[in-house]
Amino acid sequence: MRRFLVLCLLAGLLQGCAASEEKPNDQAQPGTAPATAPSNQPLATAPSDPPNDAAPAQPDAGQSQPRYENDRFQGVTVKKTKEDTFEVKGKARVFEGVVHYVVEDGHNELAAGVTQASAGGPEWGAFHFTLSVKKENPNTSLTLILFEESAKDGSRTMELPVPLP
Repeated sequence: MRRFLVLCLLAGLLQGCAASEEKPNDQAQPGTAPATAPSNQPLATAPSDPPNDAAPAQPDAGQSQPRYENDRFQGVTVKKTKEDTFEVKGKARVFEGVVHYVVEDGHNELAAGVTQASAGGPEWGAFHFTLSVKKENPNTSLTLILFEESAKDGSRTMELPVPLP
C-alpha cells in the first residue's frame, strides 16, 4: 500500500513537472493569439466579464458620468434630474432579473425598492428606474446600494455602492 502511494505521488509530481516545461515560441498556447500576426489581421482577444470590484469604470467617450460595476451589475450610471430625483440605468445579471436597492446617508436607510431587469441571470438584462429621496441632514452624502437578495436567507449579496451626485 505504501509503495502504491509513493508511486502515485511520484507520478503526479513528474506529470506536473512535464506540464510546466516551456513550449517553443513557434507554437501558440491554446486560447491565445500568436505573438505576431499579419498586419491585415487584428489580434483576437477573449471576452471578459466585468471587474469584481465596485470601483467606477472609465466613462466612454462623450459620457460625463462615471459607471460602476461588479460581477452582478455592469455600466451603472446615476444622473440627477431634479433637486431630489435621480435616474439610474445599467445592466444586471441577477436571479430572475430582480434588482434590489436601498439609499443610505451613512446612518439611516432613506429609501428602498425593487426593480425588474429585462432579463434574468445568467443573461445581462437592462434596468432603468427613477428614484426620489430627500436628505434628512444637508451635510450628509447619499449612497445608492444595488444588490441581489439571497434565495437562501434573504440577505444582501453582491452589493454595489454608488454615490449619488
